[in-house]
Amino acid sequence: VANSKSLIANISSHLCVIISNRARTDKWLKEGMIKSINMLGLLPNLAIAIMLHFKLSDAVNLYNEATIMRTTTNNNHHDKLSVASYRHHYDNSVQQPILEYGKASQFHFKRFQSPAIIKKSMETCRGSTFKWFHGKDGRRGFVSSTKLGGDWVLAESEQIAPDCTTEDVLTAYLTGSLQQHWNEKEVLECKFKVDHFQKCYHQDLVLRSQRVITSKTGIMRYSQRITIDKIGDQNYTVMVHLDPNQQSRSTTNKKPFESLSVYVGLEQKDKDVHIYAAGVMKVNRKVVPNLIVFDASGIAGQMAGKGTLWLAAFFEGQSREKSKVNLEYNQ
Repeated sequence: VANSKSLIANISSHLCVIISNRARTDKWLKEGMIKSINMLGLLPNLAIAIMLHFKLSDAVNLYNEATIMRTTTNNNHHDKLSVASYRHHYDNSVQQPILEYGKASQFHFKRFQSPAIIKKSMETCRGSTFKWFHGKDGRRGFVSSTKLGGDWVLAESEQIAPDCTTEDVLTAYLTGSLQQHWNEKEVLECKFKVDHFQKCYHQDLVLRSQRVITSKTGIMRYSQRITIDKIGDQNYTVMVHLDPNQQSRSTTNKKPFESLSVYVGLEQKDKDVHIYAAGVMKVNRKVVPNLIVFDASGIAGQMAGKGTLWLAAFFEGQSREKSKVNLEYNQ
């Protein structure tokens, strides 16, 4: 009861602040809304209802912004990450296998490897150099896509997320609403759930149907398992694989990949986070016909190619907002 009374008092207090600032510009109203939503984190429906009452057209996007701002500004948010294992340094005692053309099925990523080692293991088969990409939505970075023979594909990307920590990046990546928002042309639904017992995350994805000449692939579904390892104080490596335990009959029949293995390395360098991702995938031709050309803009490339570059754009936007707020407050 005491907690309920305290919560109601806080809600009332913040609502009074919002109402008293109603005559201010939309910019200040937006900031007030975000602060209020941060406090109302346990009441998302009420938060959205408040914004709709003030006729803010970007109510849902605003709520998403507030959600990620609340998690990335919490000093203890990294404690909430489900980390599978920890090492003081990268593991140099094991040798990372080299990816070879025509032998992708024999390849696998070793755990606790640095981005530099993983990137080097791709050199012998990488068909093209990394190319700079800058999308209209702000995503930017270097991408590369290589056919590995048969239905196998390699997709890679490099990007820099400014003015944030590796924990911030992981928190953003594990936010389903953000992944949906930044990949709305490809993704219909993205949900995460944490498995504290196995120390991993389960991600359920529903992809939009892709047009192939005069036909369509139909809606595609699959689930994957995400394992996070921490290296030292600030670096992380992430492994992503298809989750056989979460595949229903409908998911199995409509999954775009027969096999999927993705490595993501996050390294803190000063105030920025350097992100390297590599994915080795076998396309399911029962779902995706041969007519689709798999390059960095295709379905396969989206897994570790352009599809991940939204992280750089997202944190660039967060950095600009922080700078504006600090400037205005100092004035």
